[in-house]
Formats: sequence, C-alpha cells, structure tokens
Amino acid sequence: MFGLSAFQLIMIVVLAIIVALDSGGPQTQMISKPVVIGAILGLLLGDATQGMFIGGTLQLMSMGVVGLGGASVPNYVLTTFIAVIVAIQSGAGYEIGLTVGLPVGMLYINLDILHKILCGRVAAWSQKLVNEKKFDQGLKVLYLGPLMGIAKYLVPILIVLLAGQGVVQAIVDAMPAWLFNGMTVAGKILPVTGMAMLLNYMPVKKNFLYLCIGFVMYAYMGVPTLGVAIIGFGIAFKYYLDHSGPNAVVMAGGPAGGLEDE
Repeated sequence: MFGLSAFQLIMIVVLAIIVALDSGGPQTQMISKPVVIGAILGLLLGDATQGMFIGGTLQLMSMGVVGLGGASVPNYVLTTFIAVIVAIQSGAGYEIGLTVGLPVGMLYINLDILHKILCGRVAAWSQKLVNEKKFDQGLKVLYLGPLMGIAKYLVPILIVLLAGQGVVQAIVDAMPAWLFNGMTVAGKILPVTGMAMLLNYMPVKKNFLYLCIGFVMYAYMGVPTLGVAIIGFGIAFKYYLDHSGPNAVVMAGGPAGGLEDE
C-alpha cells in the first residue's frame, strides 16, 4: 500500500470524498482543482514541491476542458490523485506519475457515463415512489446519487493504493528501455502541452509583448517563476485600474483609436 500510514490513508480517502461532493455540487471551495489537490497531497505525503508541480501541470491541461450539456470529459482531479501518489510514494518521479495518472483520468469518462446512466435510473425510481405518495422513501433513494459520485472517485484511487508500490514498481521494471524512455520524455512534454493549451484560450496576439517580457525575465535574467508571476500580477492590476472605474484611461481619439491619455 505504498507504505502509507493509517493517518495518510484516511486523509486521502476523506479528501477524495470532499472533492467528489464538491465536484458534483457547489464547487465553491476551490478544493476540486488539480493545483490545490496536488499541494494538499504533496504536504500529506512529504513532498509539497513535487505535488504542486504535478497539480500545476494538470491545472494547465484542465483549463478550458468543461463537460457542458452533460458531456463526459477526462477528470484531471482524479489524475492528480493518482499521479501524485504514484510519483511520490514509488519514487519514480513525476514523469511516471503523470503517465500512470493520465490514462486513469481518461478511463474516468467510462465511469462518468455509467454514473450518469445509474443516476437516471435512481431519479426514475424516486419519481415512481413519489407518484405512489411514498415521499420519505423517494427522498432517501436520491441519496444514492452522491454515494455513487463518491464511489466514482474512490474506486480508482483505492485500486491504486491497494495495488501498492510493488505492483507499480513491477510494471516499471517490466517496461523495455525504449518504452520507459518514451514515457519519461512524454512526461516532460506534458507541462509544455498544458501551457500550449492554456495559451490557446488566451488573447496571446493582443498581449504578446507581455509574454515576451516574462520569457526573457525567466530564461535570461534568472527571475524565478514566482517573481515573474508577481510582476505579471502587478502589471495586470495596473492595467485593470487604468481601464475601469472613475480613473479609466480616456482615449484621445474616442473608442475608434488614438493615443492613451492618462
């Protein structure tokens, strides 16, 4: 069981239950986000840095992926659980953690479809009881929906936990060198893929200058990521102040164009 203590195992299960209920409900606590889950799991498993890195990578990949209209999409929160646990507890690194976790996130689509089908049957069952004026029973039947939602998260996580480090290590050892190296390269490419997916949804052409400034600061001036983020926040906040409220910038030529006059 990856050498987890009883406390760690209980906390992982409790966290999975909270995330499952939040994901299927209000989603107001921001806990059902890969970067948050990664940070919490990293602290719990003793490697906060790797947990946040994996969570941040999957957060980038998940942005813009929304199951609209009842559509089933890959679950990057579940992927974060699996990837962080495997990466930290097996010692195989984030590359193997991501390559093991991502297929689980993709397979979640099948679990989600099954869950929605069963929820439809539960709703029909409850409606039948209500029509028979068995209101208390009809209400109690509806609690099966959240319970199945919790199981949708817990089952894959518990399978990985019960499989343990030995099974994961055996799989890694059985991989031929070319496959292991390919997975390692893929794991290193995934953060870039996530960033590319994020940029695809952002107005890059309009703000290309800021992108260049951030790249130069990080790549050539040695400014850490947090420093670049803080400077970017400052620039964004200044832009917001200049273009909103009573202090908004007045365009000299009107809305059609012209020089900005502060």
